[in-house]
Amino acid sequence: MYNLQDYFNKFGKGHLNELWNGKMACSFFNGARTMTTNDMTESLNCYTFTLITQGELTLLNGNTKLSFSKNDIYTYYPGSVLRIIDVSDDFEGISLMVDEQMAHSAQAFRNLLQASMIPLSKLGKSKLSLTSDDAHRVHSVMMLIGEYVSQPLSLKNEILEMLYSVFIDDLISIQAFEKARLSITKQTEETFISFYALLQKNYIEQHNIKFYADALNITTTYLSRIVKSILGRTVVECINEMLAVEAVWLLKTTPLTVAQIADRLNFSTSAAFDKFFKRMRGCTPLSVRD
Repeated sequence: MYNLQDYFNKFGKGHLNELWNGKMACSFFNGARTMTTNDMTESLNCYTFTLITQGELTLLNGNTKLSFSKNDIYTYYPGSVLRIIDVSDDFEGISLMVDEQMAHSAQAFRNLLQASMIPLSKLGKSKLSLTSDDAHRVHSVMMLIGEYVSQPLSLKNEILEMLYSVFIDDLISIQAFEKARLSITKQTEETFISFYALLQKNYIEQHNIKFYADALNITTTYLSRIVKSILGRTVVECINEMLAVEAVWLLKTTPLTVAQIADRLNFSTSAAFDKFFKRMRGCTPLSVRD
């Protein structure tokens, strides 16, 4: 998948004002610029939080159509399938983009997942509607991050890490009422986050649910129930979606043959990979490359 540095190299300052250490960026979008992000969204290995400040936007989250307006946030996380299908002429938004390497500690990664995936995934939509006061506060922090990213300050790293923590903590607090309403227990949340951390590190080599259950010292049935309750998808579906995203990225960005890609993604044969890809994307790998 593309990391945030790849995204910056491809789109440059047309989308991102500045990029901080390849880890974090703040970008401002109008309608035309927003539509161009579809070129990379499905293969982007970073977390994105976009606050709509004006106008309206419609996107597909999997097969679900969602509409957004002022003070709504839509989130993207690696492996999720979002495609923007329409924006109003007056649309404006601000996005905070966070590369996985920003989450340099286990707790930081947990906080990132809490803000980006839970409870939004369980609700079946990557959408959070804020009150005017909450939206104003979140917008202010995002604007500060955007401003400090481009400043040559001696304490720039410390300032940006602090502002990032404020932003994530604020989103977690705003979503707290949703988690209470959905009765997501702490144990369920921790197990899911541990699974997702393992998934992102091992999905290319490990396609079997037993590997993840054994690593977490739980049964496959229990892991399946937790992942299904939060994401609405099975563990196998999660693994397959990550593999499909990686496969599309390799087909579009590398000269590797289909056989080489199949081997890189740990499929037993090219035929098995071809069958998998047709099932996941409805076309052959070569058609994507062409």
